[in-house]
Amino acid sequence: MEARVSGKMKKSAIEVVVAILVLTATVSMSGCIQDKPATAAPDDQKLVTSAPTGNIPVTTIEKVSNELDILNSKGWNRLAVQLNRPRTTTLLWYHLKKTIGFEPKIVFGNPNKLNTSIAIPVKQGGNSTLPKIRIKGVDYYIIDPMTPSIINEFNYGYMYDDPGSVAPGFFNDFRLNTGDIGIVEQWMKETGVNVYDTDFPIK
Repeated sequence: MEARVSGKMKKSAIEVVVAILVLTATVSMSGCIQDKPATAAPDDQKLVTSAPTGNIPVTTIEKVSNELDILNSKGWNRLAVQLNRPRTTTLLWYHLKKTIGFEPKIVFGNPNKLNTSIAIPVKQGGNSTLPKIRIKGVDYYIIDPMTPSIINEFNYGYMYDDPGSVAPGFFNDFRLNTGDIGIVEQWMKETGVNVYDTDFPIK
């Protein structure tokens, strides 16, 4: 009789211990007995808090500046020397027109009229810390086509809407002829850069 009772007590004690172990394991897994509240795993936290890095162009003029940097890194100056400044101005004008979706302006130098540059009004290019030059009460970003880069000094003279509207006496200086197109195409082939040429004023 005593042996039977003793056996039952041992069995009950084992069941109680097992039950306590199961309960403890369950509570531990739920996080209820931790001193600190549950937090996301490190990988999850990275996903939540990480933000995109890198300089992404925000304004049109920043997009232009990035494009100029690319052209410069590909040896644009070699091409510019072969074409001369007015024709290089025309080439870059058409390229930027395609890139940004509106027409920049052509600005003549002073006293050397053929010391030309490209002008983008700040109201179209967007506000930026890039250099600005005021011409007749309007702020512009002035682009030296030979470098190419946005510059902070320029002795300006006349301003024209596009290369085709340049005064007749100078128009031929801005026209790209068949030989010029060959030079541009060879440069594109060597550098892998695609300069838009569908608007070249060739007749």
